[in-house]
Amino acid sequence: MQNLRDRTAVITGAGSGIGRAIALALADAGTRIVVSDIQEEPARAVADEVRARGVRALAVTCDVAKHASVVSLADSAYAEFGAVDILCNNAGVSWRPYRSILDATLEDIQRVLGVNYWGVLHGLTVFLPRMRKQAGEKHIVNTASLAGIFPHEGHIAYSSSKAAIVNLSEVIAHELAPHGFGVTILCPGAVPTNLGDNTVRLHGDAGETRSFDPVERPTMARMATFPLPSAEPVGVMVRNAIIDNTLYLHTNPLPYDLVAERVHTLFGPQTVGRT
Repeated sequence: MQNLRDRTAVITGAGSGIGRAIALALADAGTRIVVSDIQEEPARAVADEVRARGVRALAVTCDVAKHASVVSLADSAYAEFGAVDILCNNAGVSWRPYRSILDATLEDIQRVLGVNYWGVLHGLTVFLPRMRKQAGEKHIVNTASLAGIFPHEGHIAYSSSKAAIVNLSEVIAHELAPHGFGVTILCPGAVPTNLGDNTVRLHGDAGETRSFDPVERPTMARMATFPLPSAEPVGVMVRNAIIDNTLYLHTNPLPYDLVAERVHTLFGPQTVGRT
């Protein structure tokens, strides 16, 4: 998608962090922005930042875990702009404190998957039928994580939800290409955002009423190598990925030893079945 000017992008989780960075980077390219977030005030604040760049914006409160809320988001976007050319399924949650599967409840896991996995599916199933009817190029950005490729101890719900997004996105990239869609799988590494703070603010800190055994997190510690100074560069990376139709977008350098270890674990000779 070489020309982003006068296109329309819907970005979920755009009230802060990576979502905000994507919104501002696309606005700098002349893209109209639908700023969606579960929190109304942050969404409005980012929409104001977009308008300050001379671009139209619409703030919409949306809980992506709820299908009806995403339908309302789509209705609002199409009513305001008449089309959606770029869909960024970016909203996500984590959990705090980190915990083992032994300390996780079904509700803990369902809450994370409800946003991180079902939120993306809601976005796709609601927007794709409408976007498919539009002529010209379209693009989908699904925010996964390097944790979806290198699963993190103490973070099973997050890692598994992001792994699902990685696989889902690879499949739809092939399925949607004949219909004029590009797909980008955004895999952030060590990027400073308020994901943890928002998780506590919106869902409560489970540590206040429950105790958790400590969990060693060596993979997360290793993936924290070469952190970005802020989320802003990620917005520019995503904008470039949309222009270039890049499938995988990693925000941070990947530790070679972890890459080699992961490949060997998945495809090494010891994985071949024996009879």
